[in-house]
Amino acid sequence: MIHHLGKYDVESRDYAYSNAAPALEKVLEENPDIEVIIDLHRDDMPKERHLVTEIQGRPTAQFMFFNGLSRTNKTGDIDYLENPNIGENLAFSFRMQLAAAEYYPGLTRKIYLKGYRYNMQYRGKTLLIELGAQNNTVEEIRNACDPLAHILHLVLSGQV
Repeated sequence: MIHHLGKYDVESRDYAYSNAAPALEKVLEENPDIEVIIDLHRDDMPKERHLVTEIQGRPTAQFMFFNGLSRTNKTGDIDYLENPNIGENLAFSFRMQLAAAEYYPGLTRKIYLKGYRYNMQYRGKTLLIELGAQNNTVEEIRNACDPLAHILHLVLSGQV
């Protein structure tokens, strides 16, 4: 496992993914056996909305799987944002969502679909996860990591 801690949205969020792409490409080039990429974020929510549920008696941040489609309803396919892994990425997040619903009802939010690709073109098993939001506590975020790891294990091992 490689945990890359680069920050690519310091100056502007508009170019975070294109700014991150060279570093991601380098990590993948140096580690061609990587099969899964997880891009982990906190969502930005109004301060009155608190993304929390209770799992095994612990306050736990809810999370959401986010997928880039490389297309919009208005323009259709976005040719310069080709992503040959859209189907596999969607299937991966759908399997994760189903496992979460079965083992941890209420833990996940909807699967969010957006027009761009968010560096999901590099591997077929890429997850962009919005883990809680800026107003979740560190405890709530950490409490979400165990069920998330369990769901990943179930899906990657083929148990669900």
